[in-house]
Amino acid sequence: MSGEYVSRLKRRARGFLEAAEKSRDMDLAAFFIEQSMQLYLKAVFYELFGDRIRGHGIRSLLGALSRSLRKHGYEKISDKIEHFVGEHKRDLALAEEAYTGGRYGDVSYSEEDVKNLMGSAEKLIKLLDEVVKDVKLG
Repeated sequence: MSGEYVSRLKRRARGFLEAAEKSRDMDLAAFFIEQSMQLYLKAVFYELFGDRIRGHGIRSLLGALSRSLRKHGYEKISDKIEHFVGEHKRDLALAEEAYTGGRYGDVSYSEEDVKNLMGSAEKLIKLLDEVVKDVKLG
């Protein structure tokens, strides 16, 4: 599995998060946070399973990760991911909305929205790093 590809996606994900922290435009910041979460998830999925997962919905990507982990016997880790989704449902939905709504729609994001999204993104990245550490396949 290409460590270079994984490193590139994770570097880009962290870059989007840093850009979000510096942005004074809350709509762009929300979009950047969504991109960060999406890329980090795709990097971890590829790192674990060697497959490039398609799609952009954060909850769908997390669901695919959870199902794949469960299929490989990692029920507790799968449960942890599902718990995260339930706990951060609002922020994950807001991030997904930022993917299109923040660019093309009538949606605007507040500083509070961005602060909450940032917190969820940081927790997601921490969780995904733990998953990578704990899962040993092949």
